Amino acid sequence: MSDKKQAKHVAAHEVNQTAKSVKKENREIRQKTTADRVVKYIFIGLIALAVIYMIWSMTVVE
Repeated sequence: MSDKKQAKHVAAHEVNQTAKSVKKENREIRQKTTADRVVKYIFIGLIALAVIYMIWSMTVVE
């Protein structure tokens, strides 16, 4: 009977390993979305600077 009870019980280290892998996957997904957002903002900033520079250079030439 004790064998049955032990078979049903999941060891704590197995639960912790599963929880750690789930947390790691969630963290990787969150970092990827954050990185994508940061890259998008950098490109938007560079395009805005390019437009400002074009406007400034046109005013200086006149």
